[in-house]
Amino acid sequence: MKIWKTIFNVGVIAAVGGVLWTAKKVIDKSSNLESRFRNYYEVLNQWVKNKNQHIEIVEYFKENDIKNIAIYGMGELGNRLYEELRTSDINIAYFIDKNAAEIYSGADDIPVVGLDEISQRDDVDAIIVTPIYDFDKIEEELINQGIDLDIISLEDIIYAL
Repeated sequence: MKIWKTIFNVGVIAAVGGVLWTAKKVIDKSSNLESRFRNYYEVLNQWVKNKNQHIEIVEYFKENDIKNIAIYGMGELGNRLYEELRTSDINIAYFIDKNAAEIYSGADDIPVVGLDEISQRDDVDAIIVTPIYDFDKIEEELINQGIDLDIISLEDIIYAL
């Protein structure tokens, strides 16, 4: 009888531990999302401040002699960057997205390429990374693939203006 009581108690402790572990994972994920959205807010807020002062992103590219770019990421920030640059002198040669196989073409029929296709292209001066929360990871991944281009975070551009 005593052994069954011990087994039951161990089972209860294990179940409580599992619930606590799961709760911690949910809280960590929620905290990560909150941090990500806070970062988005801050960058977008600075972008709007720049625009209100008539400071355009295209100025960064002109100052750094960047004429042809690829936009990494077709999410909200990638699309906003495209919208700002599409009528400028900056040529958007292609978009890069991990889900390129599911996206047939970007805006205005600009091609969307996957990570494995970047090394076959040499028509850009820089890759602009719009998933700002993953910039370090993306930069490392591109460098490990042998990409020898300037890899610039949209966040860095916005704050450099």
